Amino acid sequence: MSETEKKEVEVKPEAVEVKTTVVEDEKSTGIKEVVSNSEAIAIEKEKAKPEESKAEAMPSFFIDKVSKHRVEIDILSSKEDGKIMSVSRTGLDLDFEKDFAYLQHSVVWFDFTLPTYEDMSSYRTRCSTFRKEVGQMLVDRLQLRNYLLVWHLKDWSLADKDGKVVLNQDKDGSLNSESVQKVYSLHPTIIDVVLTIFEKDILLT
Repeated sequence: MSETEKKEVEVKPEAVEVKTTVVEDEKSTGIKEVVSNSEAIAIEKEKAKPEESKAEAMPSFFIDKVSKHRVEIDILSSKEDGKIMSVSRTGLDLDFEKDFAYLQHSVVWFDFTLPTYEDMSSYRTRCSTFRKEVGQMLVDRLQLRNYLLVWHLKDWSLADKDGKVVLNQDKDGSLNSESVQKVYSLHPTIIDVVLTIFEKDILLT
């Protein structure tokens, strides 16, 4: 890292789905020739209105470390006990009011800062372990996701009975220990879906 070393992040297996693969393939290592985010492209196609002529935005070639990237998700839960029934990316053209009127529908958001190439290189290096059975270094995706959470999650819209749950950072910009515990206490499916969307948006994986 540039000004300070990224501190080690303890892996919290309970904070992700058990079925997630421990080691990742070329997508996490950064070795790729063609990448695209098919979900985001489909959403943009749905939003496009050919009859309207608007000025086209310049491509965002460079990372702005100050700006935030928002991930929004739809959550369906039981009206009786609040149990989570479904978690999905917003914008998938689902009619929750018509098709799921018997469930509670919520829209929540998570704000992240964007990692630079330097950040991702450091995370991948720290998350790599040599696997003798394949004879190469492989990136531990669980550990990589923990770095993205601790260093880049800055805010969310989640609330409890006392109001909005506030996330606080240490002086180095990472979540403090209390906020880390709040994040790890989230329903694992919510964390998994949010991070999958974030990874697709920033890495096009």
